[in-house]
Amino acid sequence: MPASERWVGCAAVARENDESLRGTAARAHGWVLIEHRGPWGREPWGPDGPLGRIGTELSRRCNAVGVRRQLVRESHSRREPTETRQVFLAHSGRRGPWLEKYTVDTVEQILELPLEAAAAGTPPGIGARVDQRLYLVCTHGKKDPCCAVLGRPVAAALDRPSGRVWESTHLGGDRYAAGMVALPDGSYYGNLEPTNAQAVVDDHDRGHLTLRHYRGRCTDETVAQIAEHAVRTEYGLTGIDDVHPSDVTSSDVTSSGVASDVVVVTTSGTVQVHVAPDPEPPRRTTCRSEDVARPDHGMTTIRSVPTAGRA
Repeated sequence: MPASERWVGCAAVARENDESLRGTAARAHGWVLIEHRGPWGREPWGPDGPLGRIGTELSRRCNAVGVRRQLVRESHSRREPTETRQVFLAHSGRRGPWLEKYTVDTVEQILELPLEAAAAGTPPGIGARVDQRLYLVCTHGKKDPCCAVLGRPVAAALDRPSGRVWESTHLGGDRYAAGMVALPDGSYYGNLEPTNAQAVVDDHDRGHLTLRHYRGRCTDETVAQIAEHAVRTEYGLTGIDDVHPSDVTSSDVTSSGVASDVVVVTTSGTVQVHVAPDPEPPRRTTCRSEDVARPDHGMTTIRSVPTAGRA
């Protein structure tokens, strides 16, 4: 029996509780991916991390503009560590996602790249344009064991040309391992296994989401992700650009928190989704932390938008 089938970490607990995936994508406007073939450590961006002070400064700059930084390595590569490495900048905005690749000879050169541009809609145009999607699979075992035990077999099982599938540091949502992000659009997936991950990637390459594994898009706030997922599920809309959450407004206050109304634009019209808090019983949500949380994936009601209010 594979080790992943015997594993009883936080991801196994989430699956036993049949926890929903919707509304769980981490937030980011853009991405900086830095190839690093050596060990990542538990805290890759601290002064003791593999990039040292460069990693600390890069982290500061990225955090200031909503850009997510990741260390990555090719899942099928066994090359030795070297100073020459690939760096990718990606923007996940719905109006124009883009992806560019750079090559640097020293780690110091990373800070010379237009890192902040990953938060903007216009690509810098000084790197090599990448027209095919990249897939990041979280295998960061030092952050949470589930990511290594469940993520590495998935990364190894994916069959894609060199440079399209990458193992990655923490992507967020350890209990949904194996987790994966498709770039540049920033679509998050979870609960992947070696037996189903290839089909998810194949569908995504063809422009379609696999809803049973879809967690949300990194550009949207949590309630918008929940509303999008509800609409896609209700109407069977799987095209990546078929559904677009737009306006989010707070509505009534309940004993569990604040409810929201989300206007969602689809290829066949506009609807409004009421998202009410629906917290689950407290539980540990990672293997490493002793803290407990109450996962909340919302209770949704879909309503038509009056004609005067349609987009």
